Amino acid sequence: MFAVRPFLSASGPLASLRLHDDTSVAGLLDLDASRTRVIQFLVGMGTLLIGVLGLLSAPSEEYSSWRVHVVVVISLSAFPVALRWFFGRWPGPALLNAFIVYSDVSIAASLLLKDTQLTAIGGTVLFAVITTLAVVALPLLPCVAHMVFASTILGVVAVQTVRADVASGWVVAAHSLTMLLMFSSPLVLMVYVSELRSRARESLVDPLTGLHNRRGLFAAVAAAAVTVPDVEPKVMCAVAADVDGMKRVNDNYGHHTGDSVLVDVAQHLRALAANRWIVARLGGDEFACIAVGRPADIAARTAELVSSLTQARMLSGLTVSVGSASVHIDVDSDVRQSAHDVLRIADSEMYRVKRSRWPA
Repeated sequence: MFAVRPFLSASGPLASLRLHDDTSVAGLLDLDASRTRVIQFLVGMGTLLIGVLGLLSAPSEEYSSWRVHVVVVISLSAFPVALRWFFGRWPGPALLNAFIVYSDVSIAASLLLKDTQLTAIGGTVLFAVITTLAVVALPLLPCVAHMVFASTILGVVAVQTVRADVASGWVVAAHSLTMLLMFSSPLVLMVYVSELRSRARESLVDPLTGLHNRRGLFAAVAAAAVTVPDVEPKVMCAVAADVDGMKRVNDNYGHHTGDSVLVDVAQHLRALAANRWIVARLGGDEFACIAVGRPADIAARTAELVSSLTQARMLSGLTVSVGSASVHIDVDSDVRQSAHDVLRIADSEMYRVKRSRWPA
């Protein structure tokens, strides 16, 4: 039995609501798997080319003495990083942050070690390239930190150029301002992407409970599939839940009280899911949880969730009817279609359970 905290609460249905993202996705805007693979390939190719360029430029007149060896080591490190982009899944937020830091440190070291400072100013254009990836894939704070770092390195290189009397201050200022403009151009993209993300979240989130809505559920499943390791065999499981007697609550106590019940149900589901499920409110008093993984892991996880939902006791006396289903998927499966299919089967099972417990 599934119980909710007392629903006659003076705090109201939204008082304790906290929005929560049920799955940690790469941060990309609603891109399908094929587009994500293209972006991965381009980032990997860019990293590989930067390594090649570093190896080609190391023995040139741009570097001397021990600096050549340092640049060679930095350039060689780009090859395993590029391979990770080519053959790995889309990296999570921590790995993306690590890549941005690696790129910033590598580029900065290579520029500061140059003997020809004026070309070093031009080389800072690489920071603008990294900024574009950071803006699309990372939150605002890491992006700002990256841009501040890039601008600082540009300032250091500019000062070194002026002190070395390589060119007049006006020439250095002109080059530096050009680079700053290239750094700032992604700011426009950053603002635009932030606005898109805000609108996307609003369209994918149920405003009452803070869970995904139906559209958000399928989008989250598709996005999560990008970061799930390729394991075989792999299954997708859905658990559907429907609150029993919700109409009676609305009729007897009003929709305001009904909303309080739904918010409490959502909070309970979120706690039970514990970042292991993608949780959504499909509409009315219907909820769903979806997860992808190895058959044994998913079977145990599903049994635990169903047991928790069906055995809990509540002060309100409300219960939920629960149904579950799973389907096998592979690398060629349409993730969204699989989610539709498994949810439809789980929903049918849930209504079969409801009819057996509450016959007409």
